[in-house]
Amino acid sequence: MQGEREPVADRAELYLRSLLPEGYSQQQAATLERVADLVERGLVGERDVQVCGHQIPASVTETRTAVGERLVTRLAAFQEWAKRNDCSLAPAMEVRQVDDSLTDTRYRALRLPALVLAEYRDGDLRCVTPHHDGDAVRSVEDRLDDLASGEPTRFEPLRRMTPLTPTAATDVESADAEPDDPDAEEPALLPQR
Repeated sequence: MQGEREPVADRAELYLRSLLPEGYSQQQAATLERVADLVERGLVGERDVQVCGHQIPASVTETRTAVGERLVTRLAAFQEWAKRNDCSLAPAMEVRQVDDSLTDTRYRALRLPALVLAEYRDGDLRCVTPHHDGDAVRSVEDRLDDLASGEPTRFEPLRRMTPLTPTAATDVESADAEPDDPDAEEPALLPQR
């Protein structure tokens, strides 16, 4: 890291979708390289990379693994961030009905984009990309350009949440929520269609 520069983001989380059509893996590799460069330049404190499937269940109760619970909870926080900032994560993320022929069940699932970038500062979620901000769709590349120029986000942060562990994955706390609120709803992603 060069000098004593204060990073724009303490941490950048990248969610990469696996098994994409040809051409997307090069885009993902280029994005990983750009974020590594931002870390090297001191504009981002650290990066964390998570590889995901093409879709995940849309609620914690429909997941079957601790990793799935963590991801659903994290994406619910992203949705809360978008709601607080009058943004939308659609059309990059879409909820659809899935028929599981192995278990003969039907559930809602969230289709994930090729890349998602989440930025944190002081433990608070500051920005999620891609998103639609009311004027235009902002891509991960757009936000990386902003980070490269040292541009902090203009959005209201989603305050630090309860640590995400398999036992607490159903608890998504916002800044306004009371801990262990029995009336709190389970995290759900995007409106049901």
